[in-house]
Amino acid sequence: MKKLLHCAMIAALIFLCGSGMGLSRTQSLLHEWCGIVMFVCVLLHLIVNRRWFKSLTRGKYTANRTVMTAADLLLIVAILLIAVSSVVISGYIFASLDISGTLLGRRIHMVTTAWLFVISGIHYGMHLRSGKWNVLLYIAGIAGIVALILCRLYERLFLLNEFAFTPNYPAWIIYLLHALMFATFMALGSILKYLMTKKGKANEKR
Repeated sequence: MKKLLHCAMIAALIFLCGSGMGLSRTQSLLHEWCGIVMFVCVLLHLIVNRRWFKSLTRGKYTANRTVMTAADLLLIVAILLIAVSSVVISGYIFASLDISGTLLGRRIHMVTTAWLFVISGIHYGMHLRSGKWNVLLYIAGIAGIVALILCRLYERLFLLNEFAFTPNYPAWIIYLLHALMFATFMALGSILKYLMTKKGKANEKR
């Protein structure tokens, strides 16, 4: 169930970040419904892994565990900010609530979703087990660097533009580019885990 939930969240995240670039009215509506599904999946994920909260005050914090815990906590904060801002800027499902603060809500939503995308990729990458198939991930990750430039993700991360840049590509290419970008951050997470684990073992030998 956990693996299925993880795959569902990754797929939803890629779709949400891709469809959030104003591709069409239909995709915007699907974007809102998918966001609700994503939020439910995150809640289920937290419920399934509820023991993690109790473990926060137990055991020794290595460099690897510290980074992973910090990433997990940042993900929770980002999800909460996204959930609130989603209701504020909703153009369909929650539009009848007529909540003020749309401009601020849009800014918060754009920045937090971009960082959620990045940190989620690193999070999943740090939970990957080492294996030969990781080579494919690194190859996709290299291609993802080009996708980062094409989609100008850095503009969303640091709010360099009031509106998300929309490349003039078909929808399926937009989603492919986001999948490649996600692979980049997963590869980064995998590399960070390897380096910190190696450093931790070296310190234990001293």
